[in-house]
Amino acid sequence: MSAIFLLPGLLSLFLVIRGRIETAFVSVYLPALLLLPNGYIFRVPHLPAISAAQSALIPIGAVAVYRLVRSGLPSIMDILVSLFLISSSISEVFREHVMNDGIFYAITSFISIFLAYAVGRKLIEPVLRFVTVRRMVVLVLLLGPIGLIEWRLGINLYGLIGDRLFHLYGVQSGVQFRSGHGRISTSFNDSEIAGIIFGIIAALNVWLVYLNKWQTGADLGKWLSKLEKFHIPGLLLLGYIFLTQSRGPMLAVAAGYVILQIPRFKNTKAASIAAAILLIVAAIGAYQYFTRYTNIDPSEVMNEQQGSALYRRQMNEFYQPIVEVGGTFGWGMLSHPILPGMFSIDNEFLLVHLAYGSSGYILFLLITAETFRGLIVRSWRLQARVDQAFATCMLGAMAVFFISITTAYMGEQTPQIAFLLIGWSQSIVPSSVSAADVPEIEAPARFAFKQVFR
Repeated sequence: MSAIFLLPGLLSLFLVIRGRIETAFVSVYLPALLLLPNGYIFRVPHLPAISAAQSALIPIGAVAVYRLVRSGLPSIMDILVSLFLISSSISEVFREHVMNDGIFYAITSFISIFLAYAVGRKLIEPVLRFVTVRRMVVLVLLLGPIGLIEWRLGINLYGLIGDRLFHLYGVQSGVQFRSGHGRISTSFNDSEIAGIIFGIIAALNVWLVYLNKWQTGADLGKWLSKLEKFHIPGLLLLGYIFLTQSRGPMLAVAAGYVILQIPRFKNTKAASIAAAILLIVAAIGAYQYFTRYTNIDPSEVMNEQQGSALYRRQMNEFYQPIVEVGGTFGWGMLSHPILPGMFSIDNEFLLVHLAYGSSGYILFLLITAETFRGLIVRSWRLQARVDQAFATCMLGAMAVFFISITTAYMGEQTPQIAFLLIGWSQSIVPSSVSAADVPEIEAPARFAFKQVFR
């Protein structure tokens, strides 16, 4: 039965061969990415398990990589992402206890990270920008009813179907409870990850709000236009984040909200500097509060919230000696030591340092820094107000992501979404057409297979 999860890949391949790459991306890959769990997989013998979204990504990503190679000299981010994949692949192949497991993990990382990055880098801008943001917002909004069932009944329908119908074990049917209600995860199989993705989409949705507010003529559609007028999609997305009961993404969204106010001001450069100062002061204050809040004996923990904060502080402290022993290339993602009682490493930066060593960690930090630098520069250089607002909303989305993963790991669909946006952020250019003139992705792309023999 699980062979059905190859259908998105086959449909994507068919559309790519027909030259309809944009349709494959928007109408096949994005729905598979956002509406189907990463645990919905099919394993071909002697090959790594491939999820429905990954199978749809492979044909599109192959075209994107071809365009990237043909585009000339690589950018700084192209080099950083490539080096990160090379470094992490070395760690996986030579540091895992079972080499085949490391090779398979390296392959799936290449699909989820590099192919997604290449698609964001070469496929979306500028024509598909509006269509992609609108589609992502609509797809995530559709997850609401499933989330309400989780919150009320404590049952994940995706996990139930995966277990009963497809006999899969990578999707959980039960959900965590907090304050007497289920923590929703919908298609993302984890409430923290769901909170991160809901926050990212909420930040991108703000760009649609600006388009609607400024009366740019953007065709959001009859219903979405009315909903955006009253900020209903944004409020729903914030509600989804609240129902995950994930404190890290909530704090990250609060920081992202400050960034998202920048387009309201005429002098965006001055507003950006003011927002940066405000966030730095807030970060210093939050760190000092966290230090005082967790400077207690474990026996003195007052509640679950304080216990969770103390766990994260101890986790970062206790794993440091193991990180140092890992050296340049770390221990491997599947074989790194796990301390008793600390199986969940809720910090992606620490996890990368532990698994991929100082090499992967430094490269990941450089990718983070270059993402923010590139978006800030673009938000200042772009002339059109709509373009400036989009760069700023993308900056807010990436702030939500990178702040969140200091308290969570980058699992499930998160690598694909994150590196899709990282690549997209590196390719933002002035709009060649107005939002109202964006076509519905029916025109064939420049890359297409041609019939030679009859």
